[in-house]
Amino acid sequence: MDESSPRSKIKLTKLGWWWLGIIGALAVFGWILEWFDHTTELTPDHLGPLNASLIGGVLAVVSAAVIFSQSEGRMSGRLVMSLMVAPIFSILGAALSVSETATLIEQHNDFPPNKTRTFEGLLFVSRAYQTHGKGRSWNIQTQPIWSNLDITQADYEYMLSHRRPDDKGTDPDEISSDGYFCAKVMFQRAGDALRVLNAGTYKLPLGTVRTCSSFMAADPSLPAPS
Repeated sequence: MDESSPRSKIKLTKLGWWWLGIIGALAVFGWILEWFDHTTELTPDHLGPLNASLIGGVLAVVSAAVIFSQSEGRMSGRLVMSLMVAPIFSILGAALSVSETATLIEQHNDFPPNKTRTFEGLLFVSRAYQTHGKGRSWNIQTQPIWSNLDITQADYEYMLSHRRPDDKGTDPDEISSDGYFCAKVMFQRAGDALRVLNAGTYKLPLGTVRTCSSFMAADPSLPAPS
């Protein structure tokens, strides 16, 4: 490392290194929890993301103070470490671990096995979009109950090649549906709580998305939640 680099002159105390380890472990813990998140809850609304944001903000401030007080060396390097590096890791750790923990707890409480019914049904798609880059994804948003679900690339390409007749869009990154396409999914309902299986941090299975008319022609009894 270049000896003139500000960070090359920064030294952390044992407490400072412990703190960085803790916030790093939070991010890893949240990443592991994602493996167990196979569902997306549609109703009721919960405050998990908001709580994660609040906790992440508090943790970022605390981390900045801890790292600054537990470091020595060039002031510029200490400021970069305490005001940028530590808060970013803190927010990431809280967003992953707190949000995923809250999601798993909420779904455990909302769907007791003895009161939960599983059935197949349709979700109306309001729009679809794709993102690019390292974390490329293909997504649908639903109506009238809003959700954002990951789908396979093949299902997205099906939508591209079967745009609704009045959709004049040509942007491959955006598909208008407004109920023209549907997602055939497995639901679970317990009282007022409703969730989609095989979703969460995973893609919906291949063949989930087709035109609503094709699904209804094959099985007119398929319910659609409202």
